[in-house]
Amino acid sequence: MKLHYRGVNYDSEPSMVDVSEGETGGTYRGHSWKIHKPKLHQRRPGSVGRLGSMELTYRGVTYRRGKNA
Repeated sequence: MKLHYRGVNYDSEPSMVDVSEGETGGTYRGHSWKIHKPKLHQRRPGSVGRLGSMELTYRGVTYRRGKNA
């Protein structure tokens, strides 16, 4: 999708999220609608969990977050 904001043109790809359809959430104008919940994916090997640490950068400043921060 081509977008334009404050004189800058750029392309954007919509993110795709896997969802599972849940129970009926209600009725709107005579049509029922269902609750959609994102499917949870398992973490990839090597991803940082509660016990790990991660190096991050914010506005050019590097910092560590996690157990050994």
